[in-house]
Amino acid sequence: MAVCAKEAARHLPGAEIACLRFILGAATVLGLAAARVLRLRAYNPWALLLRGTLGGSGVLLYFMAISHLPVGVATLLNNSSPLFVAVFSWLFLREPFSVRTLFALMLTSLGVVLVVLGNAPAAGGPALSLKWVLMGLGSAVFAGGAVTTMRAMRKREGAWESFLALCVIGGVITGVPTVFEHVWPTSRDWFWVALTGVFSVGSQVLLTYSLRDVPAVRAGLILQLTPILTFVLGALWLAEFPSWLGWLGSAVTIGGVSWGMLTRRSG
Repeated sequence: MAVCAKEAARHLPGAEIACLRFILGAATVLGLAAARVLRLRAYNPWALLLRGTLGGSGVLLYFMAISHLPVGVATLLNNSSPLFVAVFSWLFLREPFSVRTLFALMLTSLGVVLVVLGNAPAAGGPALSLKWVLMGLGSAVFAGGAVTTMRAMRKREGAWESFLALCVIGGVITGVPTVFEHVWPTSRDWFWVALTGVFSVGSQVLLTYSLRDVPAVRAGLILQLTPILTFVLGALWLAEFPSWLGWLGSAVTIGGVSWGMLTRRSG
């Protein structure tokens, strides 16, 4: 999804890509509901509102970061969200985490830092301005809140209802800046936006289903695989080649994910 959004960002603003993504997502869910493939039912509208607000804000900042940073760096910043998931789930869900899990989070966080530092020389300086780095980190804060909310409400709310809330509320949030910086998409733009929407629907629904059974902290550890894959795709598809420090950070991050999964199995 991130690589497709990066391709679309060659011409379209990040906020507009996010808005179009939400519109396509909402249309998909409503179309399936109209065809009686899905039966939508909301049990806690306030939780859905919170999930949509946090998630929509996070996606807006994430897509704006993607349009100005190397795709791997933007995704890594966004996927530092497990740190915030750990804090939020402990504060609001009372989900304890062991010393081993804490160590795994620290290890994956160190990997993220190394990858960002490893990409800095290849980014050409201005691309890694503090403004857009903070946008990426801000998206992680909102994503952490959204994942924690999804974890809290998943026992009752369905995956499709959660995704529809994200798309509708996120569409409103991203629609405001889109109005002020709208660019007419070309046929090429629509191709990449459509792919962004397809990958978005699949990833969000699978994530929501998994959060019914996977604790929020460990789900965050698994999600650290996302920036690694994006990191590789960015090098292969977009020619955004990292330095040796970036590859070292990738290895450290994968090590943190592996440690987290071993911790789960042993527990």
